Amino acid sequence: MEEERREHVAKMKKMEMEMEQVFEMKVKEKVQKLKDSEAELQRRHEQMKKNLEAQHKELEEKRRQFEDEKSNWETQQRILEQQNSSRTLEKNKKKGKIF
Repeated sequence: MEEERREHVAKMKKMEMEMEQVFEMKVKEKVQKLKDSEAELQRRHEQMKKNLEAQHKELEEKRRQFEDEKSNWETQQRILEQQNSSRTLEKNKKKGKIF
């Protein structure tokens, strides 16, 4: 009877140790999965950040080009207006319509 009890206790302790090992192994697997997921999220975050920075840089370059083109266009318009104004003034001088 005593022998059976000791065998039973030993068997229970062995089962408990095996269950703890399985539990620890599963915890380690879960922790590793979480670390892998975190690393993947960090990698994706960095990639998205780089893409966003590249888009921002590209937009700033396009804005600069647009502002340059706008400035050139405005300058050309002023020159054309001055030329038209000068021509009108010359026509009026020839016709004797000066104020």
